[in-house]
Amino acid sequence: MYHFQIRPARPCDASSLAALSIQVWLDTYALEGVKQEYADYALTTFTQAYFLALLQRDEISIYVAEHDGAIQGYIQANRSSQYGDQDLGFEIEKLYVLRRWHGKGAGSQLITAACADLGEKYWLYTWVENESNQFYQKLGLAHCGQFDFSFNGKVIANHVYTSQID
Repeated sequence: MYHFQIRPARPCDASSLAALSIQVWLDTYALEGVKQEYADYALTTFTQAYFLALLQRDEISIYVAEHDGAIQGYIQANRSSQYGDQDLGFEIEKLYVLRRWHGKGAGSQLITAACADLGEKYWLYTWVENESNQFYQKLGLAHCGQFDFSFNGKVIANHVYTSQID
């Protein structure tokens, strides 16, 4: 396991967060290659302005994992989001880590940092076909439901996990 410097994101990180997000998102979801709708989504969603706006929102916390002076991943937490009517704590909206750092502790260290500031109780959802399901199960998260959304005319099924801390 590597030691990453974990710190709150700053406005000067916005362009790095945008570029990292595009890379991770395409690496995760564009399994058949980069189709136009994937490219359009990634390029219009993950922008410097998007991250600058997120950093201004009181309910959003973003922490970055740095190694050798470069951002290798980040976690985005939302303190006001909830799954149904259950009190599951804050939502981990994104946990994006560059593929070369998978299995090296970045994701775990980011979750630990978020929990240190926001509390131990959290939830998240992830695509049912995402490799990250194994990571969340290894962390001991409990599967507590399913969340579906539509993307480009297709229904995308997601597992919902919770830390289950009472």
